[in-house]
Amino acid sequence: MCGIAGYIGAKQADSVLIVALERLKYRGYDSAGMAVQSDGEIHVRKAPGKLKQLSDTLSAKPVSGNCGIAHTRWATHGEPNEVNAHPHASGDHRIAVVHNGIVENHEALRKKLKDQGAIFLSQTDTEVIPHLVAQHYRGDPIAAVRAAIGELDGSFAFAAVFADHPQRIIAARKGSPLLIGLGKKETLLASDIPALLPHATQVMFLEDGQIADLTEDGVKVLTFAGEAIEPRFKPIEITAEAVSKGPYDSFMAKEIAEQPQVLARILESRLRGDEVVEPDLGLELKDVNHVVFLGCGTSWHAALLGKRFLEHLARVHVEVDISSEYRYRNPVASGNTLVVPISQSGETADTLAGLRLAKSKFIPVVSLVNVVTSTIARESNGIMPLLAGPEIGVASTKAYTAQVLALYLFALQVAKVKKLLDRDAERKAVDALRRLPDLAAKTLGNCDELVSEAADLFASAQASVFLGRGGEHPTALEGALKLKEIAYVHANGYAAGEFKHGPIALVTNRLPVVCICPRDAMYEKMLSNLQEVRARSGRIIVVGEEGDRALADIADHMFPVQRAPDELLQPILSILPLQRYAYHVARRRDCDVDQPRNLAKSVTVE
Repeated sequence: MCGIAGYIGAKQADSVLIVALERLKYRGYDSAGMAVQSDGEIHVRKAPGKLKQLSDTLSAKPVSGNCGIAHTRWATHGEPNEVNAHPHASGDHRIAVVHNGIVENHEALRKKLKDQGAIFLSQTDTEVIPHLVAQHYRGDPIAAVRAAIGELDGSFAFAAVFADHPQRIIAARKGSPLLIGLGKKETLLASDIPALLPHATQVMFLEDGQIADLTEDGVKVLTFAGEAIEPRFKPIEITAEAVSKGPYDSFMAKEIAEQPQVLARILESRLRGDEVVEPDLGLELKDVNHVVFLGCGTSWHAALLGKRFLEHLARVHVEVDISSEYRYRNPVASGNTLVVPISQSGETADTLAGLRLAKSKFIPVVSLVNVVTSTIARESNGIMPLLAGPEIGVASTKAYTAQVLALYLFALQVAKVKKLLDRDAERKAVDALRRLPDLAAKTLGNCDELVSEAADLFASAQASVFLGRGGEHPTALEGALKLKEIAYVHANGYAAGEFKHGPIALVTNRLPVVCICPRDAMYEKMLSNLQEVRARSGRIIVVGEEGDRALADIADHMFPVQRAPDELLQPILSILPLQRYAYHVARRRDCDVDQPRNLAKSVTVE
């Protein structure tokens, strides 16, 4: 959720940290701030709102120094204002802290500290940390941080600077991600790799229960118990260009356009000739007869399609759980159960908790992640990398289609090891897959003008309904979520068979109803749904195959898509115009498509 950045080197810290925060803002934020060491003091600057407000504050009240920490805040405790923004300082202003996570026992700690004379300025849980560190500080910052950690309950990552210790940052992790970067006589700290660029060339992932002592010469790592750990760095493979917009007006527009290339990249890694390559997942799949998918939001929608793929191709019993629900029930598992967490970031708190619940029951875990160095990836028995590249826009687009394709390939792999996929069927599947990137490119190229026209007409609509059957039910859910997330339209997706069981009551001549209607076994039933909407004067948008005159005649607007060679793959094409529709509606409503209000890209708190 929140973003943490830190810098020690020869450059002015404020300029480096502002760029780092720009690269973390996709995580969601409502205020920002930084603390810079200078002349034996700590100078704090904070501002509510966008990063421009912080930049304006720095212009009005400049800070100078080569060491500092910075933060983008997504409010959990206390309103999004300047007082509650991070960094927070100790009473004597000699220690400043930025924090991501939740201090669960902050109320008890606040009361204790107040009784001992501490004065609190904010409503946040974070402010107890600098007061605790100050209470334990006797000249040794590591000892003070270790002692403070011993009193904190919950999950957190935090970084602290001390006025008495220039060119030094102390950081700690328990639950929330934190990375250390090394450059040329520069040491950096961040919640994610993009914030380390372009200064760092190597990265280390701080593990739970570890403290890092950063100086311009490098980093020392120790456990909460004080045991020294040898830091292990690896090269950073992401480039600064990969996390820039390029010629596009937004990251979302760029990431929608990148999907044909993403699909091609995935297939290049998994197809050899007319065969599907079986990656090593760290376990034997042939005996698996029960799979549990875990996901939140978009990842849950992808999991619903994964269920269809596995049941159809591999005849495996599949459950799909919302991660936050799975972890609070007592799931039944056999000796042949496999849990598959799905997370773009690999840091989603509820999905990570579900993974840990599964492992506590000795259930093997294979994760589907875009960030292969993430916590979920590192704690899994095996991983299926998405290969989508960095996704910066808060609303997932290319990661979703990558997830769906990866799940289809996983289903083929399971079917193959279970001897349920013969050579002819495999060749046919490979042929269908090889055609997919071009079909995606044609769909995006052919639909945009029509999508834009529909957005002009329906941008003022305050609600929308999305309908789909079979594999297009998850498409309806995902299309509705995209419109809800970035255009702030109350949109719901439904299985079209449920339309007459309640949602039809919403239909008026002001309600856009979006129907996903491929020419599959349920096509005629979808036509009946369209007639039901038309009979009640609803406004109809259809997603249908290019050249389908029956759909074009009944609809107010049609978004044409290419026909997938395998109907199981059709949802990958069907979602593309709905992503563009949400984008265009959001633009007409003057919404920030990359940073929608109240949302965070990586939900790292429960």
